Amino acid sequence: MYHFVANGIYRFCEWVTRLAYLNLLWGVFTLCGLIVFGIGPSTVAMYSVSRQWLLGNTDIRIFSSFLAVFKQEFRKANLLGFILLGLAAIFYVDFKIIASMNEQTSMMAIILLSLLLVFTVLLLFVFPVYVHYDIPLVSTFKYAFLIGFTKPFHTLCLVAGGFGAVFVSLLHITVIIFFSGSLFAVVTTAVALKAFQSISSQTAKQEARQ
Repeated sequence: MYHFVANGIYRFCEWVTRLAYLNLLWGVFTLCGLIVFGIGPSTVAMYSVSRQWLLGNTDIRIFSSFLAVFKQEFRKANLLGFILLGLAAIFYVDFKIIASMNEQTSMMAIILLSLLLVFTVLLLFVFPVYVHYDIPLVSTFKYAFLIGFTKPFHTLCLVAGGFGAVFVSLLHITVIIFFSGSLFAVVTTAVALKAFQSISSQTAKQEARQ
């Protein structure tokens, strides 16, 4: 019993250390890219390391793995980041315009909220898809969209997990500093991998029937 508890505490502390270190790398590399040119590659690198952990490769060298992905995916990940930031900016401006209009805008608001829902689903899946599949960027968006809306259960779990990670991160400033990004990445990647495994299983069954 003692060894079981001690082993559990050790594993917990090990994961806390990993998450804190990964979050630190994410923040430092984002700042090194002057935020605008660093947020995309550093986020992709963070998700890549998270994926490796969840696939059982917990002994990887975190810094080396993070740096390798950051450098290799720098251009493509920046393009991904610019597209997402651009879409987010468009939504922000549109909501500001609607809020400032005096006439009836309920239909416009409904349409915009519907598009925002699609964007949110896309945003939750796009980074896990990016690091899991070796496909062009256009296909990354396509896969993220299709998986998000053909796997509603996993999407709901992803939303719940994402909100849960954000809630935990907001409990204290220390959690925000050391765990906000990495905790969110690990939680959402874990759910996304379940969706990917479900798709692979369905594909294998279909191929077996042919």
